[in-house]
Amino acid sequence: MSLRARIKSITEEWFLTEPLLFGAFCSHELSENAGMRCAMRVGDGRLEVNPAIAETMSDERLRDSLRVEMLRILLKHPYQRQPYNAQREWLLLSSDVTIADNCDTAAVSANAEQLGLPQGLAFEQYYHRIATLERQAESEEETSGSPADAAAQGEGREQAGEGAALWTEDELMQERINREIVTARETNGWGTLPGKMIALIESTLVSRQNFRAALSRFRQTVISTRRRLTRMRPSRRYGFEAMGSRYEFSTRLLVAVDVSGSVSDDDLRVFLAVINSFFKQGIERIDVIQFDSEVKSQEPESLKRAARTLRVLGRGGTNFQPVIDYYYEHTAYDGLLVLTDGYAPEPHIPAGKTRRPMLWLLNNDRPHPDLAPLGPTLTLHTN
Repeated sequence: MSLRARIKSITEEWFLTEPLLFGAFCSHELSENAGMRCAMRVGDGRLEVNPAIAETMSDERLRDSLRVEMLRILLKHPYQRQPYNAQREWLLLSSDVTIADNCDTAAVSANAEQLGLPQGLAFEQYYHRIATLERQAESEEETSGSPADAAAQGEGREQAGEGAALWTEDELMQERINREIVTARETNGWGTLPGKMIALIESTLVSRQNFRAALSRFRQTVISTRRRLTRMRPSRRYGFEAMGSRYEFSTRLLVAVDVSGSVSDDDLRVFLAVINSFFKQGIERIDVIQFDSEVKSQEPESLKRAARTLRVLGRGGTNFQPVIDYYYEHTAYDGLLVLTDGYAPEPHIPAGKTRRPMLWLLNNDRPHPDLAPLGPTLTLHTN
């Protein structure tokens, strides 16, 4: 039996027993790619299979491998939630660990226990834990390994990352996957998926949609441009007799992270990665400050640097007022994003000042002081 016939047989069985997996399969185009070094991968609306490798698999192994790729699709790992400038091989490993955490399967490269990581973390949290482990290993290899060893290891990492080579942010595909999940929820079409996996898939549908929409609205609120006259572009009305206009993005954002004891390092890393993803286009500059009962440094650092090497300076109590005062004193910023647990006295806008754009991101769903007079609040879900 040919490889395509074997895959067709598996998916036809899913039509009856695994409606959600079947829907995920139908949302992607099946194609063969003999040039890649992995058995199969998803991304860019395609399920690519290497026939030379996949044909050697048993029917059980092929079914399990296809199931893992469908779960990646349903968790949207190939289409969202990717940290800024992420390493492909670490993304794929983080996806494998997340799936193994919530579903029994042998078709993944590793699980949390094998890597010495705690169970129950989110995809982004696993990525940052794995990135830390890999960077430490790379540093040790540089000091003790030979150039030949380094070249071989680099080739191995490149091969490991091929499984995530097609991964990129794609909002249209996210919406298509969401429709499949909504259909499964309305018809109880979860098939044999375990309860933990169902809850994880549903959490991507609800909290992520709202989170993305709120950040998108805030971005549209604060985005601004500057107009510059130029002879290189003619005026639309008067041609080359008058100077044309060029518009350049000039938005500057201030990001304040609560470094009191109730906000974990993983919350901070996930938050900075999400902000990097949403605001990397059309923003001139993003600065990060840390605060607990006070602003910890009067000199902010760039978001790119903070997302890579955040060194927490606080771990005391929480007071929002110093952050508000700092924001109103530094008028060059067009908007303020605050990550916090929300437990602090209600701050106030300085006397004589009008409200400026702010968005409060909370790391929990518990009751908190009323921040509505300052700006909208949103719960940051990291699972």
